[in-house]
Amino acid sequence: MAENLNDKILIVDDNQQNLALMVKALKNEKIEIHTAKSGALAFDKLHNCQFSLIIVDVHMPILTGFDTVKIIQESQLSQNTPIIFISSQYKAEADIDKGFAIGAYDYILRPIDLTLFRNKVKTFLQLSRTEQELKLANQLLAEKTIILDQKLKKQIEINTELQFSEQVFEKSVNGIIIVDENLRFIRVNKAFTEITGYSHQELIGKTPKILSSGVQGKLFYEEMWKVLKDKGAWQGELWNKKKGNELYAEMLSINAVKDEHGVVSNYIGIVSDITEKKLANEEAEYLAHYDYLTGLPNRLHLMHTLKKYLSDENIKFLAVMFLDLDKFKPINDLYGHQFGDELLVAVAKRLKGCIRETDLATRLGGDEFIVILNQSSPALEASKKVASKIIQALSSTFHISGKEVTINTSVGIALYPEHGKDADSLITLADNAMYKSKEQGAGHFNF
Repeated sequence: MAENLNDKILIVDDNQQNLALMVKALKNEKIEIHTAKSGALAFDKLHNCQFSLIIVDVHMPILTGFDTVKIIQESQLSQNTPIIFISSQYKAEADIDKGFAIGAYDYILRPIDLTLFRNKVKTFLQLSRTEQELKLANQLLAEKTIILDQKLKKQIEINTELQFSEQVFEKSVNGIIIVDENLRFIRVNKAFTEITGYSHQELIGKTPKILSSGVQGKLFYEEMWKVLKDKGAWQGELWNKKKGNELYAEMLSINAVKDEHGVVSNYIGIVSDITEKKLANEEAEYLAHYDYLTGLPNRLHLMHTLKKYLSDENIKFLAVMFLDLDKFKPINDLYGHQFGDELLVAVAKRLKGCIRETDLATRLGGDEFIVILNQSSPALEASKKVASKIIQALSSTFHISGKEVTINTSVGIALYPEHGKDADSLITLADNAMYKSKEQGAGHFNF
């Protein structure tokens, strides 16, 4: 492999004699040599030039060779460039262990064997050139692959005869459909009949309207066909209806097939049944925002909603009410966690009965709840009324699993904008006010 005049190396050594010695050893090689007498000067070089090899003296003042290489790596000034450390013979063992830990590729010991030095440099430069040539070859291969992919796609688009492997067509786990220019089914595979419940004979000659669920409106299909007409392809999710009227969700990809004159002759569709995935995503989304036990919105939903309220210019007044149940823990310990869970569900039900649909009741966890009142006028009086209503509702006897139990609650209230203007502050202030209520005994509220 021929040497490259573009090979560049950087030698960093504070000793001018050492630098001169190494430069002299390489003078007959076709190498562009850069030198720096300190780590700081090396950084300046690296900002302006990319090197194939860096040689660094370990023992330099101010910035040692180790420090210099660490900064080079952390700043990403020279990524994946081989580094050779130079060390004195008497410190070699300790330096070598540390150097390889930092990322050295090799070591040269003083006094420098110039023949060995020169050949190591040439070897690393050859490896660097080989690596660059491999990268270039991979790049060219990738470009050729893209060109081939484009040619193949065009060939498929202009092909008037749809060439399908029968085995792939029939054994595909996805539904495959082919419709003519009038959108009538001319071929469907086994997977599609299993997804829809219709037989091959029931579908051929029909249009996809046979599967229409009514979930998507006219505007949805108008937009879908507009994209398909403009771009020749469309992909998206929609709800369709099986033969037995059962709804199912599908991922549909449609591609137009054109003849040599650019006229659409067929459409090919790939269908995947994603009903279970959609249902699982909806369940995961619900669990992410709602308390699994009580069904109330959770902390995440609370923070999202509260921040949304605070950023809405149309919302002028809010009350954040922090509730902590009194006597819940002794009851939970006495009757068990199952009993406690049923009690929390009953509490949540009563709590929702004390507020309007425009308000929000949430469970933080344990026996703590937060209520947000959305008011069109200052929320002081409204929050007093609601707090009293909640205390009265929760202090009434609960009938759980054949037992009668009585609890109460302490309430802390923070008002927006009077007390705070961000979500965290309002919740913290309401929490502090709740503890004041606890000090006064069960069944009190404070601002």
